[in-house]
Amino acid sequence: MLVKIVTFQWNRTNSETLTLLKSAVLSLIFMILAACSTSGELSESKESQLIQRVSNRWECLERNDYACAYKFLSPAYRQVFTLEMYRNRYFSGLERLLTGVKVVAYDRNAAVASVLVGVMSRSATDASSASRAISVTPSTLTEDWIWYRGEWWFHERS
Repeated sequence: MLVKIVTFQWNRTNSETLTLLKSAVLSLIFMILAACSTSGELSESKESQLIQRVSNRWECLERNDYACAYKFLSPAYRQVFTLEMYRNRYFSGLERLLTGVKVVAYDRNAAVASVLVGVMSRSATDASSASRAISVTPSTLTEDWIWYRGEWWFHERS
């Protein structure tokens, strides 16, 4: 009887140890998989370059200077769409003001960053100053930017 109790106790302890070992191995596997699938950190240098490019593009849009904004589009986009085609996509009767830029995600494998852009806009054609003050619309836009050949390029969604 004593042998059975000791054997049962040993088996129980061995079973618990085996369960803990399995849990530890599974946890380690999940941690490795998570580390492999993380999108990676964006270096400070690349992030500041990105924020500068986003800001510069929006300075062009604030002036309704589509030729200037067109230069920030990816080379692949510019091979397919002309400046005139790009210009026709926008309504130039808007006044825009960039209010903020925040990088929210970066996928190192795809070399793509997602950026939140805060913009205030209003119609440039309203006659009265009262209606212009009331018609200000805040917006938060999500933009995708591609890192290609040492430069950030805006990805225009079609």
